[in-house]
Amino acid sequence: MALHQPAAVAVQAGPFWLNNHLVTIYKNMQNLRVEGPSNRVGGRTDAPPTITNHLKPIESIDPAKSLILRNGLPAAGLAPIAERRLQALATVIAQAAAGNGSSTAALFENLTIGGQAYPGILTIRAFMNMTAQNQLAVIDAGWARVCFKKSYDKLTHQMFEPATTAVSGDSKAPVPSGVVPAGGGLMRVDYTGDSRLPDAFCGLGIGFRVDGSGDGHADSIRRVTTTGMTTQLKNGYLMRNIKGWEVEGTLVDRDTNAPRVWATKCDLFNESAVCVARNLYGATAFPTREMDNEVAVLWAVDVRGLRGFDTETYQMTLAGNKQWRPGEKAYKLVPKGNVIAHVLFNKRGCSGAGGWRFQIPGGSTWTYHGEWAKPAASGSREAKVRGYIESQLAAWSGPQHEIDGAYDFA
Repeated sequence: MALHQPAAVAVQAGPFWLNNHLVTIYKNMQNLRVEGPSNRVGGRTDAPPTITNHLKPIESIDPAKSLILRNGLPAAGLAPIAERRLQALATVIAQAAAGNGSSTAALFENLTIGGQAYPGILTIRAFMNMTAQNQLAVIDAGWARVCFKKSYDKLTHQMFEPATTAVSGDSKAPVPSGVVPAGGGLMRVDYTGDSRLPDAFCGLGIGFRVDGSGDGHADSIRRVTTTGMTTQLKNGYLMRNIKGWEVEGTLVDRDTNAPRVWATKCDLFNESAVCVARNLYGATAFPTREMDNEVAVLWAVDVRGLRGFDTETYQMTLAGNKQWRPGEKAYKLVPKGNVIAHVLFNKRGCSGAGGWRFQIPGGSTWTYHGEWAKPAASGSREAKVRGYIESQLAAWSGPQHEIDGAYDFA
């Protein structure tokens, strides 16, 4: 009889795993490369191997633990956790699980919450014992460890742009602005006619961005041309229903006035800013390289005079020089008056060895918006902008292009 007493005490206090590290509520810590529908038994059968086991963060809570976490344990004095708070917790754990921040093992270690120190690991039990305010503070502490706040501190003309006109497929050097395909998977800089612009980004102020894809791309076009481009973190429907992230009310949702970078990944937290590429081909990598057989909306945008964060310069300061070769810049917003034109293209997935594939149908033309739809006077900046983006579109449209990993991250 005495042998059974410890088990009876454990049941009274709740399952033994309540003393486990808080991150163990999270079910899938291995494969979060792609946002999108879960690929479960009976679901999609055409999913590539890299995403077969993918779950959205808000779905990735262990079912057995989820039941108790949501219902609470009155006998142990543990109140239920509100579902969205639990999903917000899973969302930040997912970022560490995907390699974007500190390891999951260290995510909630040695915290001070509400004036109380929690040395070592933070347990599930301790989290359930907290007030709602302190639970939110734990989630915020997780976000503060997986991404760091930066600032929009440079005007576009002050940002980095390589002056070289040479493009090397195996170089770690940033790719110059205005490159076009040169055959055989290589690229060259196009300096002909109105596109003779080695400073197409800093000087002319032109960048490219993908905003909108899939079945909702028409709605995205209406949104962008009506309100401009804003950070994804402020789009609650997109974050919760498309990406599967619950961020409302958390640190990264409350403060969207600054861009953020991942703690251990040499990259911008893309959802925290409006990301713009110096090169047209670079923009086609978004929203994910893995998207296949989906329509996406490519935009040409006017960023002259806007203040932003120079992701490219930041990346070049990191150990190992891990910059994204097409050149990324980040802005708080791109006003609708700065939206020049859009064109539809097809995402064609990736090989899994770096790089991606895309195709702009032959004969595609830009659809201009606002003041940009008016005729441009010869010799004007508007005419130069049109000449540049028209030559870029003509060069990249037609056949499918496979961007080699050498033109992706250095």
